[in-house]
Amino acid sequence: MSERAGIATMSPPTAPWPPDDTEESVLGTNLHQWTIGTLKAGLNEAASALALPGGDWPWHALMQATITGWRHPDDRRYTTLPEVYVYRQVIDLRRPSLSLERDGPPLLIVEVLSPTTYKADLDLERGKGYSYARGGVREYLTLDTTGEFADYRPEQGRSWRLEGGVYRPWRPDGPGRWRSEQLGVVIALEGALVAVYGPDGRRQLREGEISPELHRRDQELARQRVELARREADLASEIARREAERVARERAEAELARLRAEVERLRRERDAER
Repeated sequence: MSERAGIATMSPPTAPWPPDDTEESVLGTNLHQWTIGTLKAGLNEAASALALPGGDWPWHALMQATITGWRHPDDRRYTTLPEVYVYRQVIDLRRPSLSLERDGPPLLIVEVLSPTTYKADLDLERGKGYSYARGGVREYLTLDTTGEFADYRPEQGRSWRLEGGVYRPWRPDGPGRWRSEQLGVVIALEGALVAVYGPDGRRQLREGEISPELHRRDQELARQRVELARREADLASEIARREAERVARERAEAELARLRAEVERLRRERDAER
């Protein structure tokens, strides 16, 4: 409070830091947005591969939609638009926002560092790291695809797991590779490109790889069909050959039986003449 012209005035309240995310603040470069989309798609493809026919996915990844209900250290409410986040339950895609109160915390949040958000993303005392831990997010991963914002090489990222209500370091499996305990998948940075490996170890296809892979599989299927047709023709030929041999063998056996009978008849006639 200050006094001016004999009148007591209240100082304006300080704005909380970090400020709420907005659609403008979370947008990044083409690589930034490609990374987010590729990561979300890869996580969902891995989930789809694990689901039973007609069954629900074991998790559901979404991107850059509002989640309300986080808290600042001073208990003020905080809204974020996490780059990629994963829930155990399937989320209705028509919903414009989610909340901790209704949906609970995501299992995993991944933030891709950008000039407008990296300080808040990396701050575990006042920033998103604090709020996500307080909200109960089990795993938190930050990725620096270009090395602009922190010296993370060779990992190109930093990650934490929730232990006792606070974040502890989540050690990568190798340079640029993080295995999620919650999902069983590996999130990797290969150069500047993100990749998702399913529990079976196979990398999920990225944008631009699906059509060539489908074409390759179509070609392989066509080759297998030609090979199958050749084998079926060979089998039919072998069956015909064996059938011809069987018929010839039966005829030979019949002729042999006839000759033996003829010999026996002649022997009897000879004996009768004696």
